[in-house]
Amino acid sequence: MKKRTSFFLCLVILLAFAGYVFYTGWTQFKVESGNVGIVVSKTSGVNPNPVTHDKFSWSWEFLLPTNARVVNFTPKTLNFQKTSSGLLPSGKEYAKVFNGEADFSYSFDFSIDTKVSLEQISVLLKAGEIQSQDDLNKLLDRRAEDFASIAAQKILAAAISENGADFEKAQSVAQEAANEYSLNQNGAVEIQSVTLKKFMVPDFALYKKAAASYEQYAKALSESAAKNAQKEAEESSRFKTTMQKMERLGETLKKYPELSDMIKNSDNINKTLQTIDSIE
Repeated sequence: MKKRTSFFLCLVILLAFAGYVFYTGWTQFKVESGNVGIVVSKTSGVNPNPVTHDKFSWSWEFLLPTNARVVNFTPKTLNFQKTSSGLLPSGKEYAKVFNGEADFSYSFDFSIDTKVSLEQISVLLKAGEIQSQDDLNKLLDRRAEDFASIAAQKILAAAISENGADFEKAQSVAQEAANEYSLNQNGAVEIQSVTLKKFMVPDFALYKKAAASYEQYAKALSESAAKNAQKEAEESSRFKTTMQKMERLGETLKKYPELSDMIKNSDNINKTLQTIDSIE
């Protein structure tokens, strides 16, 4: 009887211990519904396999107290409203051709949907780029900002080459830019969709005309500046020569004081000075 009791007691203890081990390492319940969890431990670092609420997962790292934790992320698509605006290259200078009345500014408003794949979350966490959901949101926000600038430049490049662009063409260029951007990110960040909400571009034909006129204006300005510089150099050289002559005259008069009377009584002062200047 005692042996049977001892056996059942050992069995209960063993089952309790097994239950504790199973429950402690069971990571599935540590992930909130709709989220993805990444196991981070002191012994193994970042586990590359994401944990989801609907799939069984068990990690031995949790058997060691304070060794492991699960970082929850929400792998949903985030939408950002971004604006990219500015002036066409040298737009401020080209506007001077039309007395500053021409406007070569542009502005685009984008609605951008971004997302990170489940596999990439662990990669970003391991690389130290994110530590929490807030970090992930900020990363996606920066990527959306970066993409908006790239999309705007591509729309402008296409519009300049074709002397203009309509809304439909600009939307098409923006979507192509989104596909290219996602491909270059190697899956780290995906631009799922982009919608052009606002579209404002300058008169590109006028811009090209202003650019050509400004080049002529700049050339004329450069030639005028060169002539003025040459004139100033010549005047500076003449002034320097005059000063040198005055210094030599002063030295000559110190050496021959009687020449002072010759200068005072001379009818042709320039000729007299030339004569004195020739005296060694």
